[in-house]
Amino acid sequence: MDIKTLEYLEQRSMKGRELFRKIEHLQKFLNQVKGKSYKTIRLAIDSGSIEITKWGSKQLDLDYETVAEAYMLNAFITITNNEIKLLEEELAEL
Repeated sequence: MDIKTLEYLEQRSMKGRELFRKIEHLQKFLNQVKGKSYKTIRLAIDSGSIEITKWGSKQLDLDYETVAEAYMLNAFITITNNEIKLLEEELAEL
């Protein structure tokens, strides 16, 4: 094996580790959002923030804020799952 081959293998290995770390990071996000520790979505505005709802352990009424936050959560979960799938495909191609 020559040095060019070793460098090529090293680059692929580094790229594989990077993809693996990204996948783990996104899966951690999903576990937090889907888990019992989830509280609310907070929007940062200027120097303050707005919390859409206070889910916690209580059930919320089906109102504007609850529906809006549910749509945001579902969009986040769908987009994150799609990104994980793309990264896994890229990793498999290595």
